[in-house]
Amino acid sequence: MTHRKVYLAVGRKNTRIYRFDPIDGDTRLVDNVAPYKSGFTAMGAQYREDGKEPLLFAVSGGGLVVIDVEAGTVAQHPVQGLPTGVTWYDGDMSTDGKTLFVAGDPQGHSYSIDVANKTATAGNPPGGGRWDDFAQHPKDHRLISVEGDNGDLLNVDPQKNPMKTVLKPGVFRPAEASSSSGSRRAYSAMFFDTVGNFYAVDSAGNVNHLDLSGGEIPAKAERIGNGKIPVDGLEVMNGAGLITQMPLKPSYDEITVTKKFTTSWESYDPKGRVYSFDLVLSASAGKNSPGKNADVRKFRISFDLPTLPGSKVEASGVDVLYEGGKAYLDSQSDQLLPAGESRHITVQITVPGDPAELPHEYPLAGLRATRLA
Repeated sequence: MTHRKVYLAVGRKNTRIYRFDPIDGDTRLVDNVAPYKSGFTAMGAQYREDGKEPLLFAVSGGGLVVIDVEAGTVAQHPVQGLPTGVTWYDGDMSTDGKTLFVAGDPQGHSYSIDVANKTATAGNPPGGGRWDDFAQHPKDHRLISVEGDNGDLLNVDPQKNPMKTVLKPGVFRPAEASSSSGSRRAYSAMFFDTVGNFYAVDSAGNVNHLDLSGGEIPAKAERIGNGKIPVDGLEVMNGAGLITQMPLKPSYDEITVTKKFTTSWESYDPKGRVYSFDLVLSASAGKNSPGKNADVRKFRISFDLPTLPGSKVEASGVDVLYEGGKAYLDSQSDQLLPAGESRHITVQITVPGDPAELPHEYPLAGLRATRLA
């Protein structure tokens, strides 16, 4: 089971959880999960039935931290057999969601934690280097990681001593540290989609993509976007999740989009409401992008939309894809918008439900636009 978003642990202390959409760079603080004062890392996701957020498991000292992002609860439990006084880095959940595999001290043991019984079993040492997370390939189940100092692509094999071997040198750029005090230059959050596209985020929030869906390893990873994901300069500490594969090119090069609600009316097939908006797209850098104004030839607009039968978006000149509670509108062809200029796009959104209970104005939460070309 997968979701459209993954989860980032951000901040060395008072660690917070963020949801991150690897397609459009949408990054949101999970407000209902309180900061965890002592910090945690080595995070994994345990997926539950459809429609529910996963449970997140991490380690802090000698304890297991359980984060329920849906209920907004954070709890720490002692783990029998897990040593205290260790700085943990890497973590990932087994496919069945029962075991969190973690590593810390390069020369010390790794541990497999039974998350139900809260017991830990020692394994082989990870080996040296500055690699701060790993993720399981969805097809061949190898644990994949990235060395922060030189960008080597790594295979982490729990059966080997040490576990780390180099698959291909220099595939990624050297990692960057965040501006926060004590930040490491490391790739600290890693995850796959369901076909084998690999994403690695460094401590500063730079996102990188590598296609590992085939037999060949590409020579170089692609760094996505224009600037870092917005986490207020805090250090990205870890990540967890397996995302649904999307037939869309990732883009985080944000440009400015504003909305003006026009009107709404009841619909009967499906029963619900239709909302009309005038969206103004500007060829200027968005609030989370440090880039300069530049021409826009192709664009993407995205916003929250419930994934329900009958939900739909209509607008001219765009292809629309619905997935995971969001709509993505990609321009169909080259539509030159010169730097600093704007254009209007009329969008109609159908939301199923009881018209009397639906709002008069749909909130259009998460509205953002990115430059594709």
